[in-house]
Amino acid sequence: NWFYELFIENFQGCIWLACILLAMIPALEAKIAIPFAMNPAFWGNNALPAWQACIFAFIGSILPSLAIIYFTRFLKSKTSGFLVNSKKFSVKVKQINNKTSNLKKYLTLCGFVAIPLPLTGVWTGSLIAGLSNLEIWKSLISIFIGAIISCLIMTLICVFFSNSIGTILIISLCLIIVFLAIDLFITIFKKKS
Repeated sequence: NWFYELFIENFQGCIWLACILLAMIPALEAKIAIPFAMNPAFWGNNALPAWQACIFAFIGSILPSLAIIYFTRFLKSKTSGFLVNSKKFSVKVKQINNKTSNLKKYLTLCGFVAIPLPLTGVWTGSLIAGLSNLEIWKSLISIFIGAIISCLIMTLICVFFSNSIGTILIISLCLIIVFLAIDLFITIFKKKS
């Protein structure tokens, strides 16, 4: 209820800004921002149309990408390698680095960002790009294309199931919570054993 009140009281006149801010949050990104911005249960007749929600969610999700890549590269160069040796990212980084063709490397990164599931998206893709040996600008193009695809998928789901946008939002939130809980459980379990 506090979440609802926070957004309704502060963003009623600028739903586009709420969409951008939600899309900038790791794990939420466009998966939550699009159904939230299009949800008439929150915004009534002021809910954003599909094309605007898609555009603003894309802008919000892509904004932190370059900073994440550069910051990750900076940490990677200044530390003893704890980021590179992190098991969460090392598998994806190795998959990308081991591809023989550069095109396959960037397509893999693009595909990873494009899938609108928890623990995938722009934040994770940017971290992987920062930890791998990919060129930054080509990585950014791959991430941009993947983010566009992800936003379009979420927008199409919301348009085709427009009577269930609230349900889509709840299912998306639940999936994110479940995936994060499973990831936390696996991390704790591995540390204990």
